[in-house]
Amino acid sequence: MWKLDPENVKNYIVDMFLGNIESDKLFLAPYNSGAHWVLFAINAVSEVIYYLDPVHGNYSNHPEIKTMLDTALKVYRAQRGAKVSKQKSNNITWISIKCPRQTNNIDCGYYVLRFMKEIVEKNKTIIPETVRYFSLYDFHI
Repeated sequence: MWKLDPENVKNYIVDMFLGNIESDKLFLAPYNSGAHWVLFAINAVSEVIYYLDPVHGNYSNHPEIKTMLDTALKVYRAQRGAKVSKQKSNNITWISIKCPRQTNNIDCGYYVLRFMKEIVEKNKTIIPETVRYFSLYDFHI
């Protein structure tokens, strides 16, 4: 299976953050582990990473991605000269979002795309911890 070099991916993410240094916005990072799509929505300024998974998994199931994103945020913090308290210095906030759940084993990609669409349309910088569910074709963040 083809894999990206984690160091190159981390550097790319840091460059994206630095290119938008004054922006308090979400960066959307869909991720496929090889069998399942999930979404990481990252607010680099607030140092918050939202995890959206349509089967309600946990971000701890992706330790390599968690480590890479934590490192990218720390590098971004250092390069922009952000000051944080000693309590916060090693803590990036990770939030698992209770979002609509897929009902089969094949719709994860659709759900991740739909999560992204909702976030972009609403121009959110934060995501509520619970996403309301109406129907497969009508859910709102």
